[in-house]
Amino acid sequence: MKKVVLCNILLFMVLALFSQTNSVKNVILMIPDGTSTSVLSAARWYQIYQNPTQDNLNIDAFVTGLIRTNSSDAPIGDSAPTTSCYMTGYPSQTGFVSTYPVKTDHDLVPVDATRAYQPLATVLEACKQLRDKATGLVFTCHFPHATPADCSAHSYNRNLYSMIAKQMAYNNLDVVIGGGISYLKEPEQNYLKEKGYSLFLDDYKGMKNCSKSPMWALYNKESMNYDIERDPNTTPSIAEMTEKAIDLLSADPEGFFLMVEGSKVDWAAHDNDGLAVITDFLAFDKACKVALDFAKKDGHTLVVIVPDHGTSAMTIGSTAFSSGYDKLSLQQIMGPIAKSKISTETMAVKMKAVETKEWPALFKEYFDIDLQDAEIEYLQSASDYDKSPLPKEERKHNLGLTKMLAKAIYGRTILGFTTFGHTGENVFLAMYHPDGKELTGVHTNIELNHYMCQQLGLAADDLDNMTAENFADHRQVFAEYKYQIDSIGTDNYRLTVKNKKTTLTVESNTNYVTVNKIKYDLGSLVLYFPINQTFYVPKNLDMYLNLKNK
Repeated sequence: MKKVVLCNILLFMVLALFSQTNSVKNVILMIPDGTSTSVLSAARWYQIYQNPTQDNLNIDAFVTGLIRTNSSDAPIGDSAPTTSCYMTGYPSQTGFVSTYPVKTDHDLVPVDATRAYQPLATVLEACKQLRDKATGLVFTCHFPHATPADCSAHSYNRNLYSMIAKQMAYNNLDVVIGGGISYLKEPEQNYLKEKGYSLFLDDYKGMKNCSKSPMWALYNKESMNYDIERDPNTTPSIAEMTEKAIDLLSADPEGFFLMVEGSKVDWAAHDNDGLAVITDFLAFDKACKVALDFAKKDGHTLVVIVPDHGTSAMTIGSTAFSSGYDKLSLQQIMGPIAKSKISTETMAVKMKAVETKEWPALFKEYFDIDLQDAEIEYLQSASDYDKSPLPKEERKHNLGLTKMLAKAIYGRTILGFTTFGHTGENVFLAMYHPDGKELTGVHTNIELNHYMCQQLGLAADDLDNMTAENFADHRQVFAEYKYQIDSIGTDNYRLTVKNKKTTLTVESNTNYVTVNKIKYDLGSLVLYFPINQTFYVPKNLDMYLNLKNK
């Protein structure tokens, strides 16, 4: 009898263990950069104005809470440290890309001064190195920009694009789709081809026909166009890019981690370009539908949709209209906005190319606006309009033409903006979990990282252990050896260590070590930060000095 009871208890324990097994194999993290929560309302009303039968966004049914987006030392976040936090579990500072912050006298969270500038392992890197999952990035900016960089690179300065771009090329990503052809230099293109990557540069057809990873597909020299200016015959939508990435990554039996960024919602918000904000967010919302539809069908995919911070705090309501706006119809609110055919950024380029006498015709063609003399006088005072009759000295402290255009155009509408910069409000969180285990309520960006790690089956200390193993200080690793650090080009450095007949070299921003002219893949990045003159290398890299000569 006792044996039967014991067997039943053991069986119950086994069944309980299996019932608690994590069902999440894939994670799709979707970030509409710089999207203030108020954008959801504006985008939804614009969508209803365009098609009354579409009265909900694709994400509406999945909104579960709010996320706090502060940096380590500031309530208002920047893309680099805020997405870094989602990826690493550590808040960081403006400009830092998945790198530990420097301690200040106004920190909002505990900061260990001894860890300043320490590269931090990311969730994406952990999925690749600890779980053998496929990894991918989709975005509409140029690829070494802050958010995609946060997933797969490390830097104390987000603007060191050549350094970041090289790291991303060497970080074993399976799928990369977005903008920025000019940042993928020839040596990195050759490296990817040698590694068996399909590489498509402004090749929409090639990308569509690609049937397996690894793959990079890039469009435009810099960022991709706003969705309202996208040529559907030559350039994919963010929804198409997301679908292609999922199609390729889901072939991996171990699962995948994919980050999708609606990058240029933020750019449009910085310019106070209401229509570009709305239409780029709606394009992103369609990409969310692609991810959500896949997740619901797949049964093993977690979808997390969250901005990194707010930008401009765009509102339906403006101080320009102190009364009466509550009686305006949807047609009166959205009609003037819908007349725009191009972004203010593109309009500014067109205006800079001609004399002011040609501006009225441009405004009529692209915005259906009858430009007034007072508006011409205002716009020609832009700091960057070289054909202006006003002296440059007189204009040098004024706004640029793109932002002045936004004031002229959207000053005629009821859309309001509080700033051209970022804002510190909490951002929305939307989720789909195959077992209904969504995160609800108000959480910090740190807690969101911990949640994703938990759902992926990563231990609480896995990222910290990876950081310690992958990014050790070269002075500690090679304390017993002579070494030399040389600059070998822009943002690139070489560490050379010698031991008897063995010479070991590593180059920054790559993933290999050379021992007596033989290369070995390290599986993780090697970094050098000039700011603290430190190479960050695998903790066990010194073992290569003891390899037998071949």
